[in-house]
Amino acid sequence: MATKRLTCVLFVVPAWISAQDKADEARLYSYQITQHKAQLVMLREEGLVDEALARRLAKAILEADREIRAEAGPLREDYGAFERRLVAKVGPEASNLHMGRSNNDIGATSERLFLRDDALDILNALAQARRAILDIAGRNIDTVIPGYTHMVQAQPTTLAHQLSAFVHAMERDEQRIREAYRRIDMSPLGVAAFTTSGFALNRARLRELVGLTELVENGYDAVMVATADTKAEFASTLALSALNIGRLMQQFLIQYSDPRPGIRLADSAAGHSSIMPQKRNPSDGERIRLLCSSIIADAHAVSLMAHNTPGGEHKDIRFELLERVERVSREMKLMLAKLASFAATWRVSPERTRELVAEDYSVMTELADTLLREAKIPFRTGHAVAGALTRYGRKNGKRPLDLTYDEFRKVYREVANSEAPIGEGQFLRAMSPEEFVRGRKGVGGPQPEEMGRMLAGHRQRLAELNAWLADRRAAIRASADKLDRAFAKLH
Repeated sequence: MATKRLTCVLFVVPAWISAQDKADEARLYSYQITQHKAQLVMLREEGLVDEALARRLAKAILEADREIRAEAGPLREDYGAFERRLVAKVGPEASNLHMGRSNNDIGATSERLFLRDDALDILNALAQARRAILDIAGRNIDTVIPGYTHMVQAQPTTLAHQLSAFVHAMERDEQRIREAYRRIDMSPLGVAAFTTSGFALNRARLRELVGLTELVENGYDAVMVATADTKAEFASTLALSALNIGRLMQQFLIQYSDPRPGIRLADSAAGHSSIMPQKRNPSDGERIRLLCSSIIADAHAVSLMAHNTPGGEHKDIRFELLERVERVSREMKLMLAKLASFAATWRVSPERTRELVAEDYSVMTELADTLLREAKIPFRTGHAVAGALTRYGRKNGKRPLDLTYDEFRKVYREVANSEAPIGEGQFLRAMSPEEFVRGRKGVGGPQPEEMGRMLAGHRQRLAELNAWLADRRAAIRASADKLDRAFAKLH
């Protein structure tokens, strides 16, 4: 009985996926209607159909589209069924709309329009998530936190410094997605099955009317080769983004497991237990991490499904592969939306993060550096002194700031066989987490001046992304308007 129940649970399709599948079908149908209109405009402009037939076909396309949208059934990307409606309204010559076309180039173009729009939606969602993380960083330039290597406290840094690292990663995600977008934003229209046709279709005009930027030059590539690698590339770029965001979530969840985390959640954002009244679970963070894992797995499946298909097989790399990429894409959009809203619920306690730093000896690099910088003590000697002082403090149950200057002098004398070459003020500054951060000199460090520069760069690049998105959407709308005007002249 238990096994049967488990099987049922495993194969339940989430409601959001089912609803999204229907929306995806509707989008693909709309892209096909766009192509029918573009094809008819181009055929008339090139003199491949006469004015009378063009007028009748234009009217029939509009009528068939209205009828299909009014019907109760789902919208389907089915050219054969659509053509039968046109033939019923116009006669056999309605099939001339398909002159020089194939389901191959129509389908490949629909897929590219689909992925193009998804890429823009994902970039917009990525921008929102970046903004949310960047806002937290901007409020925490001076919030000292533990920095870890090997998951052990290593050196103090700031929350702004750590979050800026992940914003940099998200900027690389943007660059990769935009590169993939550039290769998606290309038109296969007019290559027919893959050898083009005996009709002089104007491929450049078709590209312009459907709103794509360049042509896929080689017909065989357009429907047999690029249909695989463009999908795999897009999915892979999303997987790389999910990889780093998943690591960010893991970082958050690990620190949240502390009884008094430095970053907690707003009460309204925490999950609760049906039996344990004290629980405040980071449920959304767990969901984001799970989505990141699912994105990576599904993106890998895209490559696995495509890798052994021969160059003469297009079905596997078209329909089934698109479904996989659709899943990756919708998971990515959901994950980024959740990340933006989840980050807005973070409540940072600078006092607590500072306490966490003060509990361990992560400042000791600065003590060795101070001995070198201010007393010309060889670094390895200073390193040995700092290590010995760490062992002394831990053995005696002391935190770094509990250590006195006299204790430092004693340890120094034992290790170096000479008197301490720095004064008490220098020693105390070397043991301060805040002074550690302020004393960084290199490009890319957590010091306030450098963080201000980096955060300003992040904001500038985010503004540039938003401007690029606005330009691209405006260009797509302009192409749609151009098509509408050209099509309106036919009927």
